[in-house]
Amino acid sequence: MAFGGGICQISTTLYNAVLFANLEIVELYNHQFVPSYVTAGRDATVVYGVKDFKFQNSRNYAIKITCSVSNGIAQFQIWGVREETEYEVEVSANITSRTSSYIKASTYRTLKLNGQTVNTEKIANSTYKVH
Repeated sequence: MAFGGGICQISTTLYNAVLFANLEIVELYNHQFVPSYVTAGRDATVVYGVKDFKFQNSRNYAIKITCSVSNGIAQFQIWGVREETEYEVEVSANITSRTSSYIKASTYRTLKLNGQTVNTEKIANSTYKVH
């Protein structure tokens, strides 16, 4: 028997904050099924000793991460020194295929400067079982 929920909502919330902070994703796993609290491709699962969510500070200076939970809502904030070039970050996750057995999604991070797209990076391909 295994229990689920709780910590994965925290890792998923941190994952989304890391995406928008434009930090480097080092290790990422999606859930077995699409979670109820985010869309396909926007989740990060953790299983103690087996799977983890890891990221790296790819900025030029140290960052500070704060987390608060209030009324059942978790919120992460990532703070850092403003760099010479700061990008507007857009994150999208799209279902790329669906069958009676699985759902596949791709996650992208787009960087914009002065409204113009500078780079679009594929962050992850996720595969989920269908309930």
